[in-house]
Amino acid sequence: MERRGNHRRIVAALLATATVAALPSPAVAAPTAEDRTGADNGEIGTIVVTARRREENLQNVPDTITAFSPAVIEERRLDTIGDFLQLTPNVNITADQDAATNNISIRGLGSNRNQAAAVAFSVDGVILPDADAFTMDLSDVERLEVLKGPQGALYGKGAIAGAINITTPRPTDTIEGKAEIGYESGDIFRAFGAIGGPIAGDKILARLSVLYRNGDGTIDNDLTGKPANPQDQFRIRGRVILQPSEGLEVDLRASWYDEKAGSVYFSGFDVLGTTGGAITEDIAGRNPNYDGPSSTRRKVTDLSMLVNLDTAIGTLTAITAYDDIKVDFHEDIEVSPLPLVPDTNQLRRTKGFSQELRLTSAGDQPLRYILGGYYQRTTRAIRNVVTLDLCLFAGTCFAPGGGFTSGGVLTTPLADYASRFNQYSLFGQLNYDLTDRIELTAALRYDTIDGRQDDRAAGVVDTATFSRLQPKLSLSYRPTEALTLYGTYSQGFKSGAFNPVSAGPGFPRVVAPEVSKNYELGLRTSLFDRRVRANVAAFYTQHLNPQIFQLDPATFGQGSLNAKEARIKGFEFDVVARPTRFWDVNVAFGYVDAKIHDFDGVTNAYVGQQLPNAPKYTLNLGTGYRLPLKDDLSLRVRADYKLTGRESFQDFQLPTNPDLYLYQKAFGLLDGQIGLEADRWAVTVFGRNLLKRRYATSAFSRYIFSVALVPLGTDAVQPDPGRTFGVEARVRF
Repeated sequence: MERRGNHRRIVAALLATATVAALPSPAVAAPTAEDRTGADNGEIGTIVVTARRREENLQNVPDTITAFSPAVIEERRLDTIGDFLQLTPNVNITADQDAATNNISIRGLGSNRNQAAAVAFSVDGVILPDADAFTMDLSDVERLEVLKGPQGALYGKGAIAGAINITTPRPTDTIEGKAEIGYESGDIFRAFGAIGGPIAGDKILARLSVLYRNGDGTIDNDLTGKPANPQDQFRIRGRVILQPSEGLEVDLRASWYDEKAGSVYFSGFDVLGTTGGAITEDIAGRNPNYDGPSSTRRKVTDLSMLVNLDTAIGTLTAITAYDDIKVDFHEDIEVSPLPLVPDTNQLRRTKGFSQELRLTSAGDQPLRYILGGYYQRTTRAIRNVVTLDLCLFAGTCFAPGGGFTSGGVLTTPLADYASRFNQYSLFGQLNYDLTDRIELTAALRYDTIDGRQDDRAAGVVDTATFSRLQPKLSLSYRPTEALTLYGTYSQGFKSGAFNPVSAGPGFPRVVAPEVSKNYELGLRTSLFDRRVRANVAAFYTQHLNPQIFQLDPATFGQGSLNAKEARIKGFEFDVVARPTRFWDVNVAFGYVDAKIHDFDGVTNAYVGQQLPNAPKYTLNLGTGYRLPLKDDLSLRVRADYKLTGRESFQDFQLPTNPDLYLYQKAFGLLDGQIGLEADRWAVTVFGRNLLKRRYATSAFSRYIFSVALVPLGTDAVQPDPGRTFGVEARVRF
C-alpha cells in the first residue's frame, strides 16, 4: 500500500460528500426514543438495556452500567471497541503483540497476552469464545453496554471484571438502510453500507451490512520507510428473522471478517537507563526502527441461531452458535535494526460451539425469573516458530569494536499445543418486588469446565477440571421515581489453564483459576425534570489467584503463573445534562486503587504495586451543541476530552528488583468535530488528539525478553497514532 500520492481516495470521499449533500430528503425511519425526547422538550430520553437478560430502564438496574444509545453511537461515530471504552470511566483497553491481542481492564482487573479475557463479550446474546475476536469492527451496532464488576451469575466464566453486551440492528418490516464513506490521516479510506427490510411481509425480515477499511496508518518504520500499522479490513454480516406464527421467532445470523494489519510496532529505547522507567512524551513519540517482519492476518467466522418461543410461563430461548477465529502473525520480537531474532511467527486458531437454553418470565409481575443451562466447547491451537541467531547463546553478537557478529541462523519451533475446554453451566436469577419500591435480586450460577491440553511438541497430555459457584445478591430501593439506591455483592470466575512443556520448569503445568469478589454501593437519579442524569458507585474487590504472564529467559518459553491476591477499591460517577434542547454536557470520573496484596505468599515482592494496564483515574468531559439553520438543516459541534491517570506496564519479571518497571504519567487527549446534518444525511469533519499529545499505547521492559533486549540495552514502547483528521459523510433511507 502506498502512503502518499493516492489522490483517488481523497477525490472519491469528496465526491461522495458532495453527492450526499445534494440528495433530496424522502421520509426516514422514526428516530429513537432518546432522539424524540431531545427534539421535543429537552428531556434526556430513556435508555433501554438488556444487562440482566431482559429489557429494562437503565436507571432502574442495580448495577454500574455505561450504555451507549443509537443516537450517541451515530453522533460520536463509534465503530471500534476502543472508541466505546475511551468514553467509559475506569475502563482501559491495551492493544498488544498483534492486531488481535488485547487486554480489557475494568476497574483495574484485566488479563494479559495468551490468556483468557477477564471480560465476557456478548454479541446478540452469544458469548464470544476468545478475546481474539473482541477488536473486530463494530460499525453495525445499535446499542452497547459496559457492565462493571463481576457478572458471573448470568454471563459465566470469564466475567470476573465485567461484561460487554452488544446489540446489533434488527431488520424491520420497512425497507431502510444507510451508507457511510470517510477518509482520514494515514490514507485510511472507510466505506460502510447496510440495508434491511421485509422479504415476505412480516414473516421473513432480513438485513445485510458490509464494511471495508483500508489504509497505511500513521506510524512508519524508520528503518524501512514502510507503514508499521497498516489496515485492510472487510466484514460482511447478514441476519434473517423468521416469524412463522405468533409467539415463535427464529433469528439467523452470519458474519465473516478478514483483516490484514501490522504487528508489534514497538520502538526500542533505553527507558530504564534514561528515566528509571518513566515513558516521557519524547520516548513515546519515537517511531519503530526494526528490520524484521510485522504482519497480522485475522479471519473470523460467526454463525448463530436464536429461537424465541412464547409460552404460558415465559419466553423459552435457545441460542446455538459457532465461531472460528484464526490469527497468523509475524514479528520482530527484539524490535531493533539488528537481525538477532529475524522472525517470530505465531499461529492461533480458536473454535467455539455453544448451546444455551433459558426460560425468562414476563417482566410485568412482582416475581420475575430466569432459569437456564449452557454448554460451550472451545478448542485453541497455538504454534510458535522462531528464527534466531545462534550468537545469542554464545554471547558473541557484538564485536569488541562494535557491530553485529552473526553466529548462524536457526529456525525452530518453540511450542505446538492444543487445548480443549468443555463448559457445563446451570444458572438462575430471581427478581422480587418486596414492596412497590424495594427489589431483591438473587442469582446463582454453577460452572464446571473439563480441560485438556495436548502438547504435541513434547508428546504430553494434561487434564484438569475447574468448577465454581458464582452468586450475586442485590437490593435496590426507589424512594422516588427519579432515584434508585442499591447495594450489590457478586462473584466472578475465570477458568484455570495449562502451560506447555516448552514454557520451562519455572511455570506450573496447570494454572489455577481466578476468582473475584465484589462489594458495591451506588445510586442512580434524574433531576430537573429529567434534564440531568447522574450515577454514582463505590466498590471494593478481592482478586484471588491473578494469572500472570511471563517469559523464561533461560528457555525462551512463555507461560502463566498465579499470584496470590490483589485488592481493588475505588469509585466512579457520571453526569449527563441537557441545559437546553440543543446543548448536551457530560462528565464522568473514575478512580481505582488496584494493588498487589500478596504476590508469592513468601516475600514482599511487588506488594503494594499498581496492577498493570489499570490507570489510576480517568476523567471524561464532553459537550455538544446543535444549531438549527433552516428547515431540517443543523450545524453540530462537539468536543471530548479524556484525562488518563498514571498507568503501570509492570511485567513482573524482576522479583529481586520489583520497582524496576515501565510506567507513564497522566496525559490528556482532546477530540473534536463539526458538521452539517439533516434528517437523512450528515457531513462531519473530525480530529483526534488535537493537542498532539504523545503517549504509549503499550510497553514492556527488556526483561520480558532478556536474552535479546538486555544485550541491546533497550525496552519496548508502542507509540500512539498521533494527531489525525478526517471527513465522513453518511446518508440514511
